[in-house]
Amino acid sequence: MIKRISKIVALLVAFGLVFAFSVGSIAQEPPVVGISTGSSGTSWRNIMIAALEEVGNEYKAAGKIADYKIVNNITNGDATEQANILRDFISQGVDIIMVNPNSPDALNGVISEAQDEGILVIAYDATVTAPNVLNVTLDHYAWNTKNAEYICSTLQKGNAIQIYGLDGHPANNDRIRATDDVLKKYPDIKLIANTTGGWDQTKAKEVATQIIGSGQQIDAVFTQDGMAFGVLSAFLDANKLPKVMFGDPGTAFFKEWKKLRDQGADFKACAQPNPPGIGGTAFRMALQLYNGKNFKPGILVDNTYFYKVGMFITDENFDEGWELLKDQPDDFLLSEIMSEEKVAELFE
Repeated sequence: MIKRISKIVALLVAFGLVFAFSVGSIAQEPPVVGISTGSSGTSWRNIMIAALEEVGNEYKAAGKIADYKIVNNITNGDATEQANILRDFISQGVDIIMVNPNSPDALNGVISEAQDEGILVIAYDATVTAPNVLNVTLDHYAWNTKNAEYICSTLQKGNAIQIYGLDGHPANNDRIRATDDVLKKYPDIKLIANTTGGWDQTKAKEVATQIIGSGQQIDAVFTQDGMAFGVLSAFLDANKLPKVMFGDPGTAFFKEWKKLRDQGADFKACAQPNPPGIGGTAFRMALQLYNGKNFKPGILVDNTYFYKVGMFITDENFDEGWELLKDQPDDFLLSEIMSEEKVAELFE
């Protein structure tokens, strides 16, 4: 009972609803953590899961958590299945639920059920609209605005295609909105194809191959991390190239990019990490909240922590990214997890 009450108070304190006393004064047992990934099987998701396991194993070995359990969707991107996974966590009596949500609002009901049981709920990578949930994410709109602006300002005029991520996913929705808004400023750029690649290299290549096969001139590609190498491969197989595109911040894409640079090809790209380690970062924040810590004023925006990506790679600073990737396996993506010390600095 003490454990459950302390979790409820921790949840309230974390979002500024209780100030009268410190949860840290109540004895806390190490929590059990249930983690829903929403989908799996892609390079990005596999690295994300590895980051969650890295932090989970670290905390379990140190006795900071009792245990953790990661459950992947069978049907990637399905919010109904994900809600059932969260209900299973509730019935198992977990203390913390971490969720990479497949919908911004479809999980709100089950999140409320979890909170009614005193379970601390954290959303990572994408956001939910449920109240009193910490969202740990990139500002995906700002992230893709930077990519789209580079592509449009470089091209100025011509035909573009967009191959986006999972339909309905909150992060994907924000990224599509960013592309749309940037394109409004460039009336001479025409979006001639706009379809999903599911954040999957193989599917993205198949989709790109079909579009290229239509025979239309393609000058630019808006796509997202985890798909650009597949898209570029489709162009190379067809002995064609766009003039500019977004590129994966990973080894496979950079190898092809370097070949094209060395050949003097009429090709430019930009790459910006979307760190798969965001799950590990959120794990660290979840434990801080569970243990009664409070974010410092000004850190959160509407219950959301926006992780800041410092690296943006174009042809101008290509060598910087290449040095980080050249000795890595082809499926490696640039990533990072905030250290325990850096996360602790965010809390009072």
